[in-house]
Amino acid sequence: MSERVKRIVPAALIAMIGLGISAVIQVVHGRLAADVNYLSFCNVSASVNCDVVLSSRYASLAGLPVSTWAILYYLLTFGMLTGIVLANRATTLATLVLGAATWGLLFSFYMAMVAFFVLRTICLMCSALYLVSIGLFLAAWHLRRGLRLAGRREAAARAGQERWVFVSGVVAAVVLLGVGSWEALGRGATPTDAAEIKRRHPDFYRWYLSQPLAEVPLDASRNVRGSADAPVTIVEFSDFECGHCAAFHESLDAVLRRMGTSVRVEFRHFPLDNACNPKVAAPVHPSACLAAVAAECAAEQGKFWQYHNLLFANQRELGRELLIQHATRLGMDVARFTECLSSAAAQARVRDDAAEGARLGIDSTPTVFINGRKIKGALEAELLTNAVVLAKTSR
Repeated sequence: MSERVKRIVPAALIAMIGLGISAVIQVVHGRLAADVNYLSFCNVSASVNCDVVLSSRYASLAGLPVSTWAILYYLLTFGMLTGIVLANRATTLATLVLGAATWGLLFSFYMAMVAFFVLRTICLMCSALYLVSIGLFLAAWHLRRGLRLAGRREAAARAGQERWVFVSGVVAAVVLLGVGSWEALGRGATPTDAAEIKRRHPDFYRWYLSQPLAEVPLDASRNVRGSADAPVTIVEFSDFECGHCAAFHESLDAVLRRMGTSVRVEFRHFPLDNACNPKVAAPVHPSACLAAVAAECAAEQGKFWQYHNLLFANQRELGRELLIQHATRLGMDVARFTECLSSAAAQARVRDDAAEGARLGIDSTPTVFINGRKIKGALEAELLTNAVVLAKTSR
């Protein structure tokens, strides 16, 4: 084995480990996007949960999953390492590898801070990549130093100087990651009972308990996700053209990833459009009724939740032809779906939901009932988690 091959082996092995982890994350990311009920092996608890991170808006960059970028990054790094063995300008390539490893370390630090401080959870697979980034930086630094200092008399002096720089950087990274871990597992952890919420969020505790209670009939034949035995049921009245409803959709998805089988959701339509909702005086959202009917047509083919996700992700694409394109994208029977868009049965289901919402006094979206407690507006994920915990522990 040549000297150059020996030098690149540590960095190459670490890059291959990073590539493998990134590929697993890519698979999980795809499963989460395709199946709203999917829970990965990394969904351990509310505070240690890959699903929360990988289903968040931070899991994509420039329209592609971050895992895809990671795969390309590790392939490029492995290619440059191979070039060191084959090319004459080995030192230049080693410098490029170190630059890429430095960028990867900084990006990993950014993603770690997002997970710990913004999403308040730990993704085990992502954390493995953080460690890979540190290891790759170390290996790349050692590789470049070895190539630069080979045969130089001042090797020992330069190595000592660079060692101190590296050790200082690693210590700083470890301290920051430790602080972030404490934040996620400690102060940022999901509260477990009403007493803890009352202590940590007294204003929200008082506000939530002051909201009115209502008798909301449940209907297992409607669009439902979660176990029938779940201690908390959320009945959601929503509008696919409503921006606040899309924000609540993101919060609800994050909470469902955290809370697992504790929550059951029933989705009801309340389009702010007088074409199907007499409660509304004017068409605030003129495409909302047709979008709701389209969702019911997707439900007829067993794909309500996947279609529901597409509608919220593409709120500016709710015209008839675009709705049909969404159905095509999900592999539905397009002829059957198109015919359903004009069917009286699908339209009746939307009108029935809107009438039920009007009976319950709904005048805006989103409006949800958490075990019967009426909440108007889009609660962010942390507050919605608190609401679920209060509903669960005060039954």
